[in-house]
Amino acid sequence: MERLRKPPIAIQVADLLNLARLAMSRTDIQPLYWTFNRNGKWIIGHLSSIPYWRGNLPIFAYTYIEEEPKGYVAYTNIGKEEVFFTNSSDDTKYAYGPIIETEDEPELISKALGRRKQLTQKPLTIKTKDLNSLMRVLVMMSDASVSPPLWHFMKDKKRHILGLIVPFFDYYEANALPVFFYFESLEPPSTPFIKYLASNSKEEISYTPYVSDMKYFYGRIVTVNNMPFLESRRGRT
Repeated sequence: MERLRKPPIAIQVADLLNLARLAMSRTDIQPLYWTFNRNGKWIIGHLSSIPYWRGNLPIFAYTYIEEEPKGYVAYTNIGKEEVFFTNSSDDTKYAYGPIIETEDEPELISKALGRRKQLTQKPLTIKTKDLNSLMRVLVMMSDASVSPPLWHFMKDKKRHILGLIVPFFDYYEANALPVFFYFESLEPPSTPFIKYLASNSKEEISYTPYVSDMKYFYGRIVTVNNMPFLESRRGRT
């Protein structure tokens, strides 16, 4: 049982909007948020997992907030992107995630936040030629209810990385071979979503601040301060 008490990998996202964009991607389930006070600051986070080598890799994505949260996170990205705390969940314009406030800082999360080295076994990394190639991989990984995030972070203080984890299942002795496909640019993404369409023998791709025309596929960009799948450092609090 002790091996099941290993801490998750901690990834600090840029702010609450990026956390909601990450956690509230699925249309079929409500995400659960954790919140607690750490060294006088409020933390809110979301626990999930991905297939990774011989098992699953648990990820605690979190951010610091200025105020004590309420009972729910409300979020929308249709027509505009918005996030806020609320004690009601009856406005159908928004998706809601319940918040559990723990009396103390959870031990597993404390261990995760205190880790200097998050991953001992990295994924295979593959750099794509352009953003179009990365979006094709993302489309392949998505269905009607779920789509993985495009992680955005800085490398070497000058290069912006957009990447996603793809598990190739049943690879020799591994349950899943994790591959981190990424695209590199000198400019940051201008908006939090990428709009993509492959039709009439051509591809359309552009940045957009929200989801609108549903004939397009939308990739969600989540900006993070640290990315354990590829060495990076933007400065953690």
